[in-house]
Amino acid sequence: MSSGPSTTSTGGWRSGTGSRRSSATRTASSSSPTPTGPSGRATTCTTSAGRSGPPATSCSATTKAGSGRTRSGSARAKRPMARGGLLRWPAALLTSLLVAGACGGGGADPSQPDTATVAATQPESDQSGTAGSGSGEDATGEGQAADDPATVAGDTAQEPGADDGLLVAPVDTTTTAPASTEPVPQSGGTLRVAVEAESDGLNPAANNLAVPGYAMAYPMFDPLAYFDAEGNWIPYLAESFTRIDDGTVWHMKLREGVRFHDGTELDADDVIATVTAQLADPVLSLVYRNTIDADQFIRKLDRYTLELRVANPSARFPLAFTGQLGMVLPSEWLERAAADPVLNQAPVGQGPFMIESRIQDEVTVLVRNPDYWAADRTDIRLDRIEIYPITDMVIAAERLAAGDVDLVITANAEATLIMRETSGATTFENMRASEGFAVINTQRPPFDDIRARQALTFASDRDAYVTLIRQGTSPPADTMFHPDLVWHNPAVKQETNMPERAGPLVDSYCADHPGNCSGGRIDMELHFGGPSVENTRIAEVQADSWGDYFNVTTVEVLQDKLINDVVLGNYNVVNWRQFGSVSPDSDILWLECDMVGFISLNFARYCDPERDALMFESRQIDDLGRRVEIWHRVAEMIRDAYTYIFYYHTNWVVGARDNVRNVCGQTSPDGAELLCNNAGRVLLQGVWLS
Repeated sequence: MSSGPSTTSTGGWRSGTGSRRSSATRTASSSSPTPTGPSGRATTCTTSAGRSGPPATSCSATTKAGSGRTRSGSARAKRPMARGGLLRWPAALLTSLLVAGACGGGGADPSQPDTATVAATQPESDQSGTAGSGSGEDATGEGQAADDPATVAGDTAQEPGADDGLLVAPVDTTTTAPASTEPVPQSGGTLRVAVEAESDGLNPAANNLAVPGYAMAYPMFDPLAYFDAEGNWIPYLAESFTRIDDGTVWHMKLREGVRFHDGTELDADDVIATVTAQLADPVLSLVYRNTIDADQFIRKLDRYTLELRVANPSARFPLAFTGQLGMVLPSEWLERAAADPVLNQAPVGQGPFMIESRIQDEVTVLVRNPDYWAADRTDIRLDRIEIYPITDMVIAAERLAAGDVDLVITANAEATLIMRETSGATTFENMRASEGFAVINTQRPPFDDIRARQALTFASDRDAYVTLIRQGTSPPADTMFHPDLVWHNPAVKQETNMPERAGPLVDSYCADHPGNCSGGRIDMELHFGGPSVENTRIAEVQADSWGDYFNVTTVEVLQDKLINDVVLGNYNVVNWRQFGSVSPDSDILWLECDMVGFISLNFARYCDPERDALMFESRQIDDLGRRVEIWHRVAEMIRDAYTYIFYYHTNWVVGARDNVRNVCGQTSPDGAELLCNNAGRVLLQGVWLS
């Protein structure tokens, strides 16, 4: 076993690199034992449930034989690693949870009425810009006054941008099989699901839910709000949201009669306790940091009504509650979990499924909730859902082909190709909801100098990357928005594959900073998560394209350490997967100046106050035309800062055996069809087996 980082030469993907080029791999990890729970411990939780009384949950943590690992300078246990190529920080999935309420200047839209209520049976359209407001918008984005603000619905006849065939939300899903006549829905059976990694826990108030975590959490928790099939936010567990005046205050009305898995009834105290726990969490609290006044954010008006106060006007604040922040826990259970964190592996929700058992890194088993509050209006047909973390998604795809699992969620290109070609399987694909790119740290040399960032961008071979790594499964990207979206600025092009422009910039930089250069090339490091065959291939493609102008040291880092390195800014360039929220407002967190600090969620650590002002304006207005104009300008500003090298639009794929039905087309308790495959976040509770 290595006593420390090892440096070895790495071959490029192109032959004839010549002695002028230099690259190296430094491995910041040791051997790869069988994955275990945190610190080499396996956590096992079991729940006994029945109608005669509330479920009883028992969890224990035991050390697995042979699970220990030693690494020089670190006692960190290895976490499962398989990100389909690019790492996506678990907390970065807070993108979907992100409070859409804003900080920043600008006034409210004067055409807005004083209050507007969105009831569960009358969804407001985020796409038309009328979410929570009393003004509608026509196809040109111009506001139209509504006769009754309480009844403005989101099902407009024509969405803005429809004339150009553009979408406002990344909602379309492509399947590999034509629609067939559905058989009569059947009840019973076990759905076996493969996900790309394990979650550190399942407590929405303490753990960070990535795509695998959402696969487990959504069946257990009904979020306060969710998205309909067109990408509009709608009340879900909440009965309604009411915007007060300019949107600095919102009222949320809870449904009555909702019971948790432990038999207790959900009320305002549980919401307050959940929010309080989230604000106490060092990671989740960052999402709230610039949006609310923690001392005044939430107030109980009556048993089922709460007042929410945000720092600045927000036109779409309920977007905050469509994911992790909208998952409510019982107040008494939160007190027990605070004293015993092992309970985070078996949370108590109020959804159609509850946890039966969980062995971290092996399997999580959910069983149908016999006392589900919406059982009379939602068909829940499965008996069990078994979720398996399989870190090699190619193996997961092969298991789907063999019939060993029923459904796979992945962004891995090779796994996608296998599932597309599998007889008896269908893929549901969405390549509009996430991007694969390199992040450049603008606060560390050499990339604190824009010349180095420009040279790296110009020297990047995006075409080779997309061809060799994505293998035709994902289109190349120019910006953080897919071309089918109205937010995409067609005038902005990613300035890659221009190596002739890199040389003069490198010469100029090295003349001014000779200590950061060797042999006429700029010295740099590329960090990537591992061990991973695909991530190593990606790093080789990148190092090969940069090698004429940069001395590239590739640094393979265990995922947990890489996350810390990026958040703390201890890197030059890193590969990442991010952006693509249903509303662009929810991606502002990763770009704004106030998120640059010792711990930074603005991973590029780049501040542009003018860009902030535009994004904050977008969050508080309903005028879609102006919002589109803003995001087109933001795309130009991101391009001109040279902080991201966009490679491709991630293709999130759900592969399912043909007997797995209703992957798309599920409905809310109020009958609204729900968004399917939101960047890999898939609802499993409404699936049934034929």
